[in-house]
Amino acid sequence: MENVLENLFPLLKIKSVKSAPKKGAPFGEGVRAALDYSLDLAEKMGLENINYDGYIGEVIIGEGEPFGILCHLDVVPEGNLKAWKTDPFTPTIVGDKLFCRGATDDKSAAISVLTALFRLKSEGAKFKRQVKLILGCDEESGWGCIDHYKKRATLPEEGFSPDAEFPLIYSEKGILHLRYRFDKKKPFSARGGIKVNVVCDHSFAEGDFVDAKETDGVKLSNDKVEAFGAIAHASLPEKGDNAIKYLTAFLAENGFVDKAVYDRLFGAREGVTDLFDETGHLTFSPNIIETDEDNVYYTVDVRYPSTLEKDFVLSALKRIGEYNELSCHLPLYVDKDCEL
Repeated sequence: MENVLENLFPLLKIKSVKSAPKKGAPFGEGVRAALDYSLDLAEKMGLENINYDGYIGEVIIGEGEPFGILCHLDVVPEGNLKAWKTDPFTPTIVGDKLFCRGATDDKSAAISVLTALFRLKSEGAKFKRQVKLILGCDEESGWGCIDHYKKRATLPEEGFSPDAEFPLIYSEKGILHLRYRFDKKKPFSARGGIKVNVVCDHSFAEGDFVDAKETDGVKLSNDKVEAFGAIAHASLPEKGDNAIKYLTAFLAENGFVDKAVYDRLFGAREGVTDLFDETGHLTFSPNIIETDEDNVYYTVDVRYPSTLEKDFVLSALKRIGEYNELSCHLPLYVDKDCEL
């Protein structure tokens, strides 16, 4: 564990949040720095490694049929700094917990696996298959790293990703990112949210609120209303407190949007969150709000049960309102009784 922490702390200090692309750094300089550090560490450990043009890295040991271990080095933005008790990019141990962006998702896993491979190599272990530790750089935003890897290399047919609960998860819900449009009833502007897969902790609107009535969870001051909540990962929206929910309730109650907008996005949701299988219920988290002159837009993270067909889910989601599909990751489902 001492070796893991010694190698992990410098990586945690790198702010590997996706930013503007630069030459050799398609996901920004911070993400590239994290990739360089990790591959340099593998090099010092005497492990074969490949940098695929700054998009993604790979550490290889053994021979034979490839077996993949997929980790990622990018992290989500730090969000509201006032909500942090420690600096988000200064690894800090409090009691038996380590606090830092990436401490669980997913830098610790990458360094733990790298350390394990080094230990096995040092002890002269013989591998029955070739192990490929794949270090992604765009997992949190769009998987551009994996898209590039598939152009330059071949993904292993089998593997696992130490990026979830222990000991093993055999399925992952499908992920849809949708942008819903609703009409304004009265003029206003609104903004909120940092990323579609992060529950919004701050949103605000500006307009003629002189006669508006303050509702729960908002702070009204002249021509501006603010709402505050708590960040969570969009896969578990119930662990957060969505500020956009409070803002939408205010806008609906005071006639700036139709009252049905709140119910469709945060209330009954036309029954779509009742969709269910053994992998859980469909989750629906509106995490970004934006406006133009006539419309208000909500960008929503949807996680749908693994055994449901995408077209069936989309047809149900149309009941909520008009949307554009921004992205989709199909579900993963591996039979618990399979060879793997």
